[in-house]
Order: sequence, then structure tokens, then C-alpha cells
Amino acid sequence: MFEPRPISIWAPVRDADGDLAFVRPEPSPLGDHYADAPTLRPKRSELPLRVLLFGESVAAGYLYAPAVTPAKLLARHLEAAAPGLTEVIDLARTNETLAGLADTVEASLQIQPDLLVLFAGNNWNLLETPELSAAAPSAAARVQFAGLLARGLAEPVAEARRRIADRATAAFDRIARIARTIGIPVVVVIPEVNLDDWENLQPVAGLSAANSMRWHRLLQTGRTALDSGDAQEAARTARALLRLDGGLCPSGYRLLGRALQSLGLKEEAASAFRVEIDAAAYPLLANLGAPQATSQTGAILAAAADRHRWLRVDLPALFAEVSGSPLPGRRFFLDYCHLTSEGMQIASAAIAAEVLPFLSEDSGPAPDWRQLLARSGAPEISPEHEATARLGAALHGAHRHLSLGPKGAFLQPFLTEALALSPHAAGALLDLVAARTAPLPAVATAALRRNLESPCRLGLPHGWRWEGLDAETIAAAQSALRDGHPAAAEEIEQLLLTRAIGPEWTDLARPFWLWEPLEQFFADLLDFEDLARRAFLRSPWPSVGFALISPGGVDVEIRAVSRCPSGPPPRAVIEVGYCGPAGGPPARLGALTAGRSWRRETLLVPGRRIDRGLGRLFLSFPPLGTGGESKKDLASARLALGLEADLHPVFGEVSSLRVRTVPGKEGSFPS
Repeated sequence: MFEPRPISIWAPVRDADGDLAFVRPEPSPLGDHYADAPTLRPKRSELPLRVLLFGESVAAGYLYAPAVTPAKLLARHLEAAAPGLTEVIDLARTNETLAGLADTVEASLQIQPDLLVLFAGNNWNLLETPELSAAAPSAAARVQFAGLLARGLAEPVAEARRRIADRATAAFDRIARIARTIGIPVVVVIPEVNLDDWENLQPVAGLSAANSMRWHRLLQTGRTALDSGDAQEAARTARALLRLDGGLCPSGYRLLGRALQSLGLKEEAASAFRVEIDAAAYPLLANLGAPQATSQTGAILAAAADRHRWLRVDLPALFAEVSGSPLPGRRFFLDYCHLTSEGMQIASAAIAAEVLPFLSEDSGPAPDWRQLLARSGAPEISPEHEATARLGAALHGAHRHLSLGPKGAFLQPFLTEALALSPHAAGALLDLVAARTAPLPAVATAALRRNLESPCRLGLPHGWRWEGLDAETIAAAQSALRDGHPAAAEEIEQLLLTRAIGPEWTDLARPFWLWEPLEQFFADLLDFEDLARRAFLRSPWPSVGFALISPGGVDVEIRAVSRCPSGPPPRAVIEVGYCGPAGGPPARLGALTAGRSWRRETLLVPGRRIDRGLGRLFLSFPPLGTGGESKKDLASARLALGLEADLHPVFGEVSSLRVRTVPGKEGSFPS
């Protein structure tokens, strides 16, 4: 007898009559990564036409799901055009891989699909080649990486692209064989990404100390020029950056694209931003990147469609047509790749236009996607669901966005929109801050339990499991709330003050207090089986920030244990800066002496120099040493032995950064 097997997480069961069904496990109260259909059943009749949608988090409706998803919108379009003749089953899931996609398609034959929709490609750059990294989990993979690196810094990137192409081709050829065997059509969706709003800032890899310092100075010069409105200087500096790093780092392309945008050159800016995404290649990342479909992704999907005679939906062309702009941004995207409700509505209409011709001929000519949009009308999405998606976009952006300019400029518009959409958004923000400032994991707080009953319910995708303070989000929330919700802004201030520093030591070098946790090496954030997790903070950037909550009006003692392993011998100076809740440029608080060996240093700061509330404490490290050997060559030697290595310079390391309030000590403080 045929032995059924699971379809993704839907497990096969038979009822008392022996009828087969596939049953989904109950999700947690915070949700999970899968569609919400409780049961899948084999098809029993020719109609309705059964459409199965597969893919990653974009296809799963991330940040809107389960209320709004591409599959539900697709079903709505199809029903409006052909009532009762179609059904849509959602098998998309977050973090899907190519192998997992093909496995799920094959398993889905047990429920007799009539048409397959494949909506994937954003995950490939980050999830398909984890072995191609200087921080690869296994020693054998690191040795192989050393062999690639010996042929040049670009070779691991080229190898990653070859492997992605091979794995994608194998997966799609396997799906094509399945589809041909049972004689069903396939629709491929070519994904689009957020070019306008999302940035992929990364430090440069592989250069000598002198050239790394030159690169970082150029980047700072370009950022300053961009902020001051000198787009010509920003573009000139960006091109110098790209000459220095060989075009292998995304930061120069983002700077160039921003400058070109300021000059009104949208097409040229869009081209720069697409190359930026291509340059954010996994083998050369220092900080954790964001999933985005590269130009290679689009080419692979288009080639698969041509090779197997599949239908296609081209979202880059579609969004450009709708907006009249080559720079898709937050009209269609909540973050790096996840769609707004309008983006999902347009994409699902285009998919529906490809599906409808497969109905019987007497159903009449199929409408195009524009007609489907007009016929279906705007979907009924509650203000609370729209507000929750925007709250999630701000949280997700705070956790994943590394930008040229202040991150608040990206986060605050989402929070402002959420507050305008629903009166419950302010309460959700308060719940979030209460959970973040509680002295226990967020998932164990009363605030989380309270939010589960809120119309603006924040789930797993929205960041509840993040255990840091989330300082960027809180600062943006305070700013967004001040005008329309002053009482909520004041309540956030009081919640923050419950975690203010006091006479007992608080170690700001712990992950909870990092202002921008993703500015660490991504391998230091992850638990790799074959790599020991670092016991101290390492910065691949010239400065690093920490959240400092002060009760105000009290003197502060700072005691740091740090070193600058690549700094100029024998000693160097770490500048200590501070930016208060009101923002503005950081003020200098003093300096710490640091050498290549660990040193303990103390700095006393008068209370008048540190404001009440949430501020940012900076450590700015000294320039790197002048050694001429490249980081690539130094890393290659270690990797060839199977040891972990850094392709990027380490500006500073902090074992502890303890702070506490102290009684005033007249004459002990810097002026």
C-alpha cells in the first residue's frame, strides 16, 4: 500500500474510514513560519482547479501573515474572475531553501495539484552557500575556502555564484520533471527588492591596514558630503571607494547610487543599487546581511522559465510599470524584500492572470492583471493589520538594516504611519518597550501576554524573540509618539528609567546594551558547532555604540577592559563620546588608553555631561597599524590550517565596559 509522507510540516493521518489527510501542528501563540491551513486533503474532483503556491517569506506574506498573504489575495482574484472554479493552497514558508522547495513540490503530488506557482529567490545568497566563508562552521570548509582565497578575493564570490546556479538549476530541473510527468503547468515569479530604501552597508574585506584606513576615511568623507548636499563630491568619493575595493564591497555602490539620486539620475542610481545587492555576497560579509534577490537570481529564474517553457511573472518590470520609476521603495516594500499589501495585491493579480487561461475555454477570455485589480477591488485589510505590518517593518528594520545615514530616518516613518492607522499601535509600542526593559526574557513578560490580546498583535516575525534593548526602535518610538501621544512617550521614558544605571555596575559590552548589535562580525552572533563563541565584543568598524540609560544629574564612572589588536604600537587612545536623547553630534567625554594587550582604564564623567534618559555612548578606536600585508593573505594562512580567520580588520575589542553612578568627586572630572 502507498505510504504517505509529510508535505512540509503537514503530517499524514488517516481517519476512522481510512481517508487520508495532512494535518498541521498547532502554531505557538507567537505564530510560526508556515501557512495557517489546518488540513490538506487529496483532490476528489476535476474542478476546482487546484493551484499550489510555493516559496519563501515573501510568498508567505511575511509581516502580514496569516491575515493577508499572496495566496489569499491570489484566491480572491481568481474567485472574482471565475467563481467556484479555482482553489489556492499555500505551501510557502519562511527560510525556504532550494532543496526544501523541490522536496515540498514533490511531496505535494499527494494532494493532486493542477498548477504550481514558484515564488522564490531572495534567500539564495545567504542560505545556499554557508560553507563559503572564512567563518564556515567546519574546519574542512575553511581549508577549501583558503584554496579559493589564494586565487584572489573575487574567487570565493565567483564560486558561490557557480554553486547557487548549479543548485538552482538542479532544483528547477527536478521540479520540471515532476511537472512534466503529471502534465501540469508552472508559473515562476521573478522577485523584486527594495532598491530605494534598503541599504547594505558593509566594511571592506581583504585590504592592508593602510588601505583599509584609506577606505574607511573615504567612506566617512562620502557620507559627510551626502549629508551636506554635495552630491558631486559624494559620487567622486564613491568611485574612489570602488577603485580601492575592486567593487567587491556594497557600500561604495550605495553611496554612489544615493549621490546619483540626488543629481536626478534615477536610472543610473537604480543600476548602482542593483550592483550593490550583487556585491553583498555571503563569502565576503562581515555583518549579517539581508535576503535579497540578486541579478543572478533573476537570470536563473528567467532561464529556467525559458528552458522548461514555464510562464513567468516579472515583478521588477511590473513594479516599474505601476510606479513609473526604476527605484521601487516603500510603496511596495516593508523592508529589504517583503511586500506591502499593495505589492502583494499587484503580484497576486499578475499571477492570477497567468492561471486563468488554464480554465475551460467556455469561461471566456482571461482578463489581464490590471482588469483583475479593477474587478477585485481593494482587499479588506483592517487598519490594525496594516499598522501591525508597519510596526513589524520598523522592528525588522532595526534588527537588519545597516545604513549610511541615521537609522531613525528609515524606522520612524513606519512608526508614524502605524500610529496614524490604529489607536492600538501606541499600546503595542508600549508593550514592546515594557518587554525590552523587563529584567527577564521578552517571551516571559506580562507585556507579551497583554499584546497577544491586542488588535495590533506582534508575533514571531515582528521581533518578540529579540533579547536586546532595541535602542534604535525605542528612540524612534519616542520621537514618533511625542507629538500625538505625549503620555505614551512619557511612559516609555519611565520604563527606560527602570533600567537606568545606578551604583551597581552595568556592563554595556554585553549584547543587551549594544546600540547596533549587527555591527559585530556575524559569526560572533551565531552559535556554530565547530567555532568557539567569542567572550568579548569585536568591532570591524572604527567606532561602536552602546545604549546608556542615565537617571540624569549624577556623575558616572566608566571602567573599560579593551585592546586594539591592530592599532599602532605601543599604545593608542580610544575616544569616548556621547550623544544624548535629543540627538545631534556626539560630545567628547574623554579618552582611554589602549594597546595591543588588554588594559583596564577608568574615566570619570560629571553628571552635567550626560542627559536623563536613553543616550548613546561611543568608543572610537585609533587608526589601524601600518602593516603592508593584506588581511586576505593573513587570513589565508590561518584558513589553510583549518583555523577561523577574519577577512576584515578588527579596530577594537572590548571585554567589558562597566558603568555606574558615583558621588560627585570635585576636581576629578574633565572640563
